[in-house]
Amino acid sequence: MAKKQDKTTKIIIGFILNILVFPGAGTFLFGKKYQNQAIGQLVLSIVSIPLIFFVIGIFTWMAAWIWALVTSVQVISKEL
Repeated sequence: MAKKQDKTTKIIIGFILNILVFPGAGTFLFGKKYQNQAIGQLVLSIVSIPLIFFVIGIFTWMAAWIWALVTSVQVISKEL
């Protein structure tokens, strides 16, 4: 029971990190299966920061955020 509770806690913390802190940061907590997605989300987020000055960064940041949100919801629906 404790392992399931630890996994659930990690998933919830990852979800919160993805939504509030930085897209892709919480995806690393979901396990090795999602590591490539986490790297992609982080790279897209980091590249978006300087691009915000050219307006396109707003859209790429939103894309990274939505991608992280969808990944989080998929993990929650599978694991919980």
